[in-house]
Amino acid sequence: MILIKEISDKTFWNNSIREFEDANIYQTWNFAVLAQNEKIVKHLAIYANQNLIGLALVRLRKMPTLNRGIAYILNGPVCQKRNQENNIQILSDILVALREEFVVNQKLLLRIKPYIFSDKISDFDFIESIGFNRVEKIRQYQTLVLYLDKDTDEIRKSFKQKWRNCLNQSERNGLEIREGNDQELYNEFLELYNQMIIRKKFKEYVNPNRMGKMNEELDDDYKLKIFIAYKDKFPVAGIVGSAIGNTGIYLLGASNESGMKNKGSYLLQWEMIKWLKQKGCQRYDLGGINLDDNPGVYHFKSGITDQEVMGMGTYEAYESRLSKRIVSFGEFIKR
Repeated sequence: MILIKEISDKTFWNNSIREFEDANIYQTWNFAVLAQNEKIVKHLAIYANQNLIGLALVRLRKMPTLNRGIAYILNGPVCQKRNQENNIQILSDILVALREEFVVNQKLLLRIKPYIFSDKISDFDFIESIGFNRVEKIRQYQTLVLYLDKDTDEIRKSFKQKWRNCLNQSERNGLEIREGNDQELYNEFLELYNQMIIRKKFKEYVNPNRMGKMNEELDDDYKLKIFIAYKDKFPVAGIVGSAIGNTGIYLLGASNESGMKNKGSYLLQWEMIKWLKQKGCQRYDLGGINLDDNPGVYHFKSGITDQEVMGMGTYEAYESRLSKRIVSFGEFIKR
């Protein structure tokens, strides 16, 4: 029997998430509240026969008085216990229980984007057999994954020759590296990031200021990892990543003109890879790729690894047509 229990104890959540290999920054206690500015967030623990089998941070958006809307789970639920094989049945049971709770009982549209990739599960069709349909209009997440199951020398040799040459050059350019997870270092990264936004004039999909506020709230074990490269004592490049489960995630990066000239991003990626290796991570998610919209970033990342993987995608289930119409109208207004 599957039981869903709402959790109000932050310490319980922080301790429990350590049990899962697919734990990630998006399912930490305060991510949705602080980083994504959500108003209503539920923290749910899922049990089978009194054994904890999953956790899900759920965002709720409802129309006042109508009590209809959406329940959304980003990069969750987490359900892969450490040192255990992938179990599709456990994930299916959890999703069925969540569908019963939010779709059947609360008459909401339930939308999920699991943190599962094609190198772990090759067939995603099972999810449609339990009442979910893929949201075709939402682009399926595609990324590059570097496997960290070799020693650092072997990992470095696996980089493409041109990328490795740039790394060698960056190491000869006299860059100083500082690393940490404190707010002072993150503020230095923000200055670099804001300079880059002004220079490149691209659209932001992540609010780095809110991400910093979230970082202040995280336990030390879960805080973001920040690397800053300095040239002649001035910051020139920065990178921000996360390692909670067995997959490290590249979140944010920035360089100024001097950073690009001195190839600081190459050295910072190498420092991040070595840190993830020390943390015991098995994989490194390079933060998404889009060859058509951002070919420069794609070519940079593909110099590290050529292992392309697809995310499971975004799926939804609903019975209330009113909830579906409300969500569709809200998305139209947002666009």
